[in-house]
Amino acid sequence: MNEQSVLGIIHAQELLMVSLIRVLPPDERRKVSEEFHRQVELAEAPHLSDGHHREMTEAFKAHIRKLSILLASLS
Repeated sequence: MNEQSVLGIIHAQELLMVSLIRVLPPDERRKVSEEFHRQVELAEAPHLSDGHHREMTEAFKAHIRKLSILLASLS
C-alpha cells in the first residue's frame, strides 16, 4: 500500500470518528478527547521513530495532532 492510500484511509477514519463522537454526551466527548490526547503524546514519543518511512510517520503524527485538536474543540 502506498503512502497516499494510507493517508487517505487515515483521513476517512478521522471523518468517521468525528461523526461518531459528535453524537456522544458532553462528558463522554471529553473523556474520548482526553484519552486521544494521551495517545497522541505516546505516538510522538521518540522510541517510535526508528528512521524508516520517516515521511509517513511525520504525516501520521500531523493527522493525529489535527484530530486531537478537533476532538478537544468538541468537548
